[in-house]
Amino acid sequence: MPQFDQTFFSSLTFWSVLSFILMLLIVRRYLLPSLTKVLDERRRKVMGDIEAAEKARKESERLLEEHRQLLAQAKGQADAILHQAEEMARVIREEKQRETLVEVDNRLKKAEAQIKSDIERVRNELKKETVSLVVRGVESVLEESLSESQKMMFINRAIRAVDTREPKKVG
Repeated sequence: MPQFDQTFFSSLTFWSVLSFILMLLIVRRYLLPSLTKVLDERRRKVMGDIEAAEKARKESERLLEEHRQLLAQAKGQADAILHQAEEMARVIREEKQRETLVEVDNRLKKAEAQIKSDIERVRNELKKETVSLVVRGVESVLEESLSESQKMMFINRAIRAVDTREPKKVG
């Protein structure tokens, strides 16, 4: 092999070592600072991104916990509002029931009073009609006109007979 020939080997080795050292100096002088600068910038950017991601994660955890607390608070408020609405509905229902009972009771009393009034009116009409019938019946039986005192006697007897009779209860 010609590269290992003794005449050329020392000179080739010298130039190879010199080229390597020269290349190493050039790389170290010009390329390495640029490469180091790029790598440092990249490292800083990655570290900054990691720190930002960590901050964002912590912020999201804080917001998540805050939202959970707000959700629990809202649920508690909703339960309280629901309980309050149920209580109000119960109170209103009881109040309406009382009002309805009072109204029914008032209507019943009015109806009873109207019935009593109607019964009394019918009794009075019946008494008048009975008296008139009794007088006409007695006159037709006797076929004569009765004097006023006789009419009064028959009327009083008929009224007493009607008053002493027990009225029939309806219902």
